Amino acid sequence: MKIAYLANPESPNGWYRGIGPMSALKRRGHEIRQVIGLGGRFKPELVQGCDVVHIHREHDRPTLQVARYAKENGIAVWWDNDDDLTSIPKNNPSYRSSYGGAKGARAAVEIRKMLEAADVVTTPSRRLAELYREMGAARVEVIENYVRDEAAASGSKRPADGRVVVGWVAGKEHHLDVERLPIRAALAELLERRPEVEIVTVGVGLGLRSDRYRHIPAVRFFDLPAVTREFDLGLAPIADIPLNRSRSNVKLKEYAAAGVPWLASPIGAYAALGKREGGRLVADDDWPRALDELIDRKRDRRKLAGRAFKWGSGETVSANVGRWERLLGDVVGLARPESDSVRRRISPRLR
Repeated sequence: MKIAYLANPESPNGWYRGIGPMSALKRRGHEIRQVIGLGGRFKPELVQGCDVVHIHREHDRPTLQVARYAKENGIAVWWDNDDDLTSIPKNNPSYRSSYGGAKGARAAVEIRKMLEAADVVTTPSRRLAELYREMGAARVEVIENYVRDEAAASGSKRPADGRVVVGWVAGKEHHLDVERLPIRAALAELLERRPEVEIVTVGVGLGLRSDRYRHIPAVRFFDLPAVTREFDLGLAPIADIPLNRSRSNVKLKEYAAAGVPWLASPIGAYAALGKREGGRLVADDDWPRALDELIDRKRDRRKLAGRAFKWGSGETVSANVGRWERLLGDVVGLARPESDSVRRRISPRLR
């Protein structure tokens, strides 16, 4: 099949929801056409001759025009999103730039129009799937995020040297989790009590005063597995807020694919995971005990690491591309050329 897709190549989300799956479909013989931004205007030639147009997250005027043009011409429209854009916290930079005030109201209207235009909507989150059904999507399917094949390759782990490296990979938007959870205090106190412990955070900064704390402001997406493999224990603390309830579970898959046992908050998609997937769930006030327990019990860490890698190595894009391919066949069957009367009613021009 011929698929045109829109996804931001600068964003990890764009890789998980667009570039990664489409690359895997290309390896299975499908013809893939990547569209790098619309440049603020409607460009029908970008989807002409395709069976499907797959759109990750975008919902602005030119993208809606492309969706409507596709429907008029019997091209299936597949919209995908992996974050609840209606619940961006006010102190998040994205709220101020795109989803607050009048901009937020306009974005909500655009998202509803995109949901109505799409033949199928996908998301990695059951909570987000429920929201999109409530907002008017005709068909919503849950397809989880899957890690890069290379992320699950058996790489060299840091040799045992008496240290225990505790790592947390989290975008800077997780400052809200730092504010709402006692995780900073728990880690600061851990450094004071445990001289063998080192703490590394990637993205979010904790400002801990210790020469055994290292903050890495940013790491290229494709370099993350090498950084993660240095951890003995991976963390995923998140606060119980709407945005987090709709998050995917890919952070735990990233740790697991690197053979790193993890500790996570029992929120959203994380709540369904545990020992079988190589980790443990931790209540908000239980981080000190949970950290101490796995630092003390090296054998438990080793067992969890084995389970993590077994699970994570099966959560790659290539191992799960069949999920996308089966839905691709369904969505093409849903698309039918509209009658002339319907075409006049659903014009590419926004009303």
